[in-house]
Amino acid sequence: MKTLVIFAALFGSLLATDNININNQGNVGDNVHQTVNINNQDHVANINNLNGWNSWDSICDYARGVFATRLYGKKICVLTKIDTTVFPSLEVLKQKPVKTTTRVFKVNPNKVPIANIGIYGVHVEALCRGIPSYHAEVNEYFDACNSNSIITIGGISFCF
Repeated sequence: MKTLVIFAALFGSLLATDNININNQGNVGDNVHQTVNINNQDHVANINNLNGWNSWDSICDYARGVFATRLYGKKICVLTKIDTTVFPSLEVLKQKPVKTTTRVFKVNPNKVPIANIGIYGVHVEALCRGIPSYHAEVNEYFDACNSNSIITIGGISFCF
């Protein structure tokens, strides 16, 4: 019986979600709180960044190869494919703290909204339901970006 309990505890911790909390308080009174929840079973990372109207939530669905971000200040959802050569893996997102890079990518949303968000899976549909959603092209960016338009995931910055 003890062996069964130990096995269940170890097996349960293997399937459990991982949680990472980042709390960043600067000298100017800003308070940004970021959480990363990883669902190992579905290969999905849920990233929440709480910063007033600059808040955003992202879903990284590694099983489907889709990355979606809901930008609350812009009231839109942006979807793109996960580029595995650039985007951090689940293992990198689990690290505490996540190593940062100086790479910045410009996200260029399409002007035509997505008609059926449900084709991207239940996780993306739950995030983007009820707001305009757009496909986006992502390119490396070398110019300055408005600080209100930057999101950082796994040490990589995306400029909207």
